[in-house]
Amino acid sequence: MIRYLIKNNFKIISRNAINILVLTLAPIIVSAVLISAFSAMMEKYEEVGAFKVGYSCNHDDITDQYIDGLKSVAEGQGISFVEYEGTNAEEAVADYKLAGFVEFGKDSYTVYKTDENTAEGQILEYLLHAYYENMSLAISEQLMAAGSENVAENNAKDETIGSKMKVETADFIPAVDSTDYYGIIYMIYFSWCCIVCGAGLFTAEKKYGIEKRQMVSGISDFKEYLSKFIPMVLMACGGLAIYGVLSIALLDVHWGNIALSALLVVLGIMAATALGLMVYAICDNMVVTVIIVFMLVWVWGFVGGSFETYIFSSTSETLKNLSPIYYENRALVELSCMGESDYVIKSIICSSTITAVCSGIAVLAGAIRRKGGKK
Repeated sequence: MIRYLIKNNFKIISRNAINILVLTLAPIIVSAVLISAFSAMMEKYEEVGAFKVGYSCNHDDITDQYIDGLKSVAEGQGISFVEYEGTNAEEAVADYKLAGFVEFGKDSYTVYKTDENTAEGQILEYLLHAYYENMSLAISEQLMAAGSENVAENNAKDETIGSKMKVETADFIPAVDSTDYYGIIYMIYFSWCCIVCGAGLFTAEKKYGIEKRQMVSGISDFKEYLSKFIPMVLMACGGLAIYGVLSIALLDVHWGNIALSALLVVLGIMAATALGLMVYAICDNMVVTVIIVFMLVWVWGFVGGSFETYIFSSTSETLKNLSPIYYENRALVELSCMGESDYVIKSIICSSTITAVCSGIAVLAGAIRRKGGKK
């Protein structure tokens, strides 16, 4: 019986052309427009790479210790410091094709940059500033720990002051361009509108009195729910699978881990379908159901980065975490640019919870309505 209902309901749903328009063409059109509009804003940053810097100093003991430590730290960042004594800084930069030049004094330093190497100059300035800040902090800690009368003795025991610097690399998310971002998140956004797949089915039920026939058929409330849930999920998955292929072929979207990305999308579709069926079971009106679901999806999309990218969004993290779309957006985008994401598990839990809770409420609401109809 359940197979027969699923098969018939799928046939009814597949006759509605709006499914293809909403779940395939709509995200393609919207994604293409936004990819073009925001390509400059989300343009990928090109890494500077290794470069060479010249320097000169007065070679006193303290300065030599600072520079030895600095050169060691800089080498780890791809920056080579080369000494040029008795050479004018500006001439050295031009003659030896240096990215910059530093003149070290006893209590200060002077940085020379060029217009052609702006990024390298900024990196150099930041490195020097961070290094000297760390040196000041290290010396202050030594003074506090050993007392000012023992500082000279403690410094003599150290190999170099600069070797005491702690260098850490901060975690970061690689840049993602507008093609991958909008090509991914609008698939998710429209997948949460998949309640439209049931429009033809719900209309047919009202028109031909199918629901009344099911009331006397003896089929359980859960099986009746599955007879709608399964074909709607299959139709939505089919339409979005076509979009996924077109997004790669026409828009050159990179999906990263395709198998894991597909799993997240399918779970999101299941959650969206369960949500729509729950609202319909309570309202028993397709128009009201579409309005309520679309309003929820719009708000979740706005907060979760479908309109304003979550990368540049000023919305608080707490508010973002209230949107199930945010977890799915972030997980899929990070899978695309990093190959992994801490939000994968969160997205799975969120979608699965919504599916279970909404399905339970939908079955319960349907059972109550059927009992009321029998009376």
